[in-house]
Amino acid sequence: MKVFRRTRSEQAESPDAGSVSVEAAMGVLAILFAILVAAWCAGLLVAQLSVNEAARAAVRVAARGEDGTAVDSEAHRLVPSARVDISHDGSHVRVVVSQEVSPPGVLRGLGSFLLTGSSVAAQEMST
Repeated sequence: MKVFRRTRSEQAESPDAGSVSVEAAMGVLAILFAILVAAWCAGLLVAQLSVNEAARAAVRVAARGEDGTAVDSEAHRLVPSARVDISHDGSHVRVVVSQEVSPPGVLRGLGSFLLTGSSVAAQEMST
């Protein structure tokens, strides 16, 4: 039984020398990029939940008959950079909270996302 082995000079002359290392490095980079995108998407989901919660909290304040400043401060307590819109429609009040979110670093090329949450509640009767 003969075992054939290449010498170092034969390995250096091979056109495929080091290609496995390059492919592995590219694979690791692709996996790292996918993990970063997934982590940012999870953060985006948490931000969307915060925007929805801010809309619910703000509409409760508005339904009690508080002024716009109190509604804004309640929404900004949960989402400091939020934009708050309040509208009254007869016996109902609607609050829309929105926040623009931009991805970090290399993902910035994807553009920014507008997260919006809205909530409607019946206005409470004053006694």
